[in-house]
Amino acid sequence: LKSWLLVASSSQRTMGSLGKQLPDWAPKVAALTGGAIGLLVLTKCVKVSDLNIGSDRARLAADEHGDDGAGVKKAQALAVEKYIGEVSAKFDAKAGASTLEKNGELGKYIAFKQEYQTKFMARPDVGEGQLLKVTDWYRLTPADYDRTTFHIEVDVKGTSIENLVNGADGKALSVYAINDAKGVQLFLQKMGLDPLEVVSVEEIAPQDEDGAVVLTTVEKLFTQYLDLFGKPTREFLKKLVPFAKDIIEKVKIAELTLERKTEEFQDRQAKAYTYADYITEFPSLHIPVDKYVELIPTIKQRVYSICSSSDYRPGKCQLLVVREDWEAKGGETKYGLCSSFLTFCRPGGFMIGHSTHSVMKIPEDSMAHIFMAGLGTGLAPFRAFVEQRKYQKSKGTKVGPMTLFFGGRYSKTEYYYRDEFEAYEQEGLLKCCNAWSRDTPGKKVYVQHKIKEEEDAIWEQLGKPGSKGYFFLCGSKQPEKDVYKTLLGIMQSKGNMSEAQAQRQMQELQEAGRYVTEVY
Repeated sequence: LKSWLLVASSSQRTMGSLGKQLPDWAPKVAALTGGAIGLLVLTKCVKVSDLNIGSDRARLAADEHGDDGAGVKKAQALAVEKYIGEVSAKFDAKAGASTLEKNGELGKYIAFKQEYQTKFMARPDVGEGQLLKVTDWYRLTPADYDRTTFHIEVDVKGTSIENLVNGADGKALSVYAINDAKGVQLFLQKMGLDPLEVVSVEEIAPQDEDGAVVLTTVEKLFTQYLDLFGKPTREFLKKLVPFAKDIIEKVKIAELTLERKTEEFQDRQAKAYTYADYITEFPSLHIPVDKYVELIPTIKQRVYSICSSSDYRPGKCQLLVVREDWEAKGGETKYGLCSSFLTFCRPGGFMIGHSTHSVMKIPEDSMAHIFMAGLGTGLAPFRAFVEQRKYQKSKGTKVGPMTLFFGGRYSKTEYYYRDEFEAYEQEGLLKCCNAWSRDTPGKKVYVQHKIKEEEDAIWEQLGKPGSKGYFFLCGSKQPEKDVYKTLLGIMQSKGNMSEAQAQRQMQELQEAGRYVTEVY
């Protein structure tokens, strides 16, 4: 059972001044905060409704919602309150005496919430971050396939982003992952750090309110905030040098920052060395717990295209995700932090996320012909496009044709949402032109080949004077040049244009927002 919570309090009084005994339910709270729950930060503030995050993200969120951020904060508080209710009902464990003693500093703020005006929150450094409950997860590729692609859904009903997650309306979802719990525990053990020690994270999440203090446990700091398993730069090594007590190790670390050691440093990069790897490599490193926030950056958001229309699926936000993996030098398989986090999410779990802008926005003209080239999980926004047109059609709006060019390796294993798209095609809402590069031995078919087959329609809707069509491309960056080259060729062959004229036509389409790409 994981938890994503923060605690807040404004009183500067010590526990001794209260002269009270911990209530009977304190052992349960201590267990909750001590490790079983995942996202717990303690903030001292006057009251949660008055909390002023003071970050750029909070101000941006307030601007987007058209208020001073009060709506966002209210939604955040309600989400946390609901979360606490759900988790508390399921969590039956109680902490032992030793845990209570070690966790007493944090426990007192929880046990005496009224006296300390303590409140739980979710990541105060992410002003518009919402606590989102996972309501669906299923794998799209076979269990024995070499690529893990899956569908995940979160409930956004009642949150501040409920109306800001339409994948057809230029919206994406930013997700904040957490580190692997076992990896964090192992690191803390090696470094001799107490997971229950209470630490301030004001440098990470500064508060504008007078007397406000942001606290969390060491375990939560390394699990939810610090990018412990990220890839460091040489600047990190320069900062690390002063903490080495052994002169040989100090020199070794310092040398890795020199030009003559570039090859060795790059070799370590190729082997995917992490912050944790470097820190545990040198036994003489003695880093005070409050200094880690100066050495290791925080976990950043990962942005995912939304594959659903919130008009078609009210209160829901769905993502199409592939677990990122690669082989580091030496043969070890490495995995992306956020995609791995989402891989192991299941219904009933929680994540922190917020709405982010995307260039993938369906044309306002519901009759415009839309050409969509989706490469792998680049299919995501186009599923949202089709759902939006389906919704419009159900409301009596006339909708224009849609042509989907979907590219993958094998149709049996990588045709995501196959039943849905075949049903849409049967309905006449969509034309599917799928390219499977490895289905036919000796013949590789890519999306540009399928685009070429539709050259008459593309010229009619994109090149011909007075045309009003749109072309969208989303997915891997590698095929972008081939797709562009194919479109240029169509302009030249069907429109009798010179190369310069075709280039100008494509530029005009881009400037008009009728040729849009989002590649990564």
